Amino acid sequence: MSAARSWGYRHPSIVTGVRVTAATWNLILGLLLLSHGYRWAVVLLAVSALIFGAAYVLARGNSGSRRNGQG
Repeated sequence: MSAARSWGYRHPSIVTGVRVTAATWNLILGLLLLSHGYRWAVVLLAVSALIFGAAYVLARGNSGSRRNGQG
């Protein structure tokens, strides 16, 4: 697990792109299934929101540490 994590730290733009692509796929699939009446597709929309949020927070980097007075 640490090898994948360190690779992600070395290539943040690629990892962010993969996360945004996965979130977009979940969003499209969730909307498609929801339009066909599958109510459990709301779970995919929630997962998509979590992935978008994680991609946003991780793409910002360490900007939050400066706000807390740590850097």
